[in-house]
Amino acid sequence: MKKTILFMMFILTTVTMSVEILNEFYVMEKVITFLDKEATYNFNGEKFKAKKVDSKLLKALATTDNPFYFLDSNNQKKMVRIGDYLISPLTLSEIYAIDEVNFRNNFIKE
Repeated sequence: MKKTILFMMFILTTVTMSVEILNEFYVMEKVITFLDKEATYNFNGEKFKAKKVDSKLLKALATTDNPFYFLDSNNQKKMVRIGDYLISPLTLSEIYAIDEVNFRNNFIKE
């Protein structure tokens, strides 16, 4: 019984620790060409570029994980799913994630 419990704990720990968290700079490097081509959106008077996450974007990030995780420009771990958006100011100097519902409710296409 003890061996079974220890084995289960080992498996859970291994699975939990095996989640890759992508670096902000890596994500920006891979996504910047997508963002540059996208429309401009307005949020509270500030302008942003936004890219909806799809299978092409996952391929560019060299991942098949859905969701995937990355550290955004505020060094916060973010979970991103297909359908969510990656956003950046027009300078393309920072990157953040926002879920689809919040994006649709708050960002206005210019």
